[in-house]
Amino acid sequence: MTAFSLHPFPDQDSDGVTIRGAIAHTEQALVLSFLLQGNLGGLVLPTATEEKRCDNLWQATCLEMFWAEEGEKNYWELNLAPSGAWNVYAFTGYRTGMREEGRIGEPIITTHRTADSFSLTAELRIGILHLDNAPLRVGVSTVLKHRDSRLSYWALAHPEERPDFHAPKTFLLLV
Repeated sequence: MTAFSLHPFPDQDSDGVTIRGAIAHTEQALVLSFLLQGNLGGLVLPTATEEKRCDNLWQATCLEMFWAEEGEKNYWELNLAPSGAWNVYAFTGYRTGMREEGRIGEPIITTHRTADSFSLTAELRIGILHLDNAPLRVGVSTVLKHRDSRLSYWALAHPEERPDFHAPKTFLLLV
């Protein structure tokens, strides 16, 4: 397991929230877990009610992972909503060639909520995409929707002038 911690985009207040997690790469899957802790009352975190494939999840609270094989331009994006909605997209290059990735099925998602914490773990079967179990470069990020309708953007690092989770410079983990 590789642990990580996400940070809000510069000049965005954390509002008393921390985001940590871990990722593991097995022969057939990526297992990703997030833990949000702190002042969660100001966030929109819908209860898990439906696990279905949906678009535009990043317009609300969305936990995300981007990954690519080392040295390759093509990459994938996983979106996970607290509601259980999800999607996986494939890209041929930086923000180009986006399509829904149909070779990956529904992830196994579990969530847990307390007054001051929310956790989500997802197992995504990716073996069909990476048959040689190649090392993967991974970026992890989160969009948080606040009750006052603003969005905050969290990532391992923010190397660009604006939040850009697709930037190869944000794929900082090697798993």
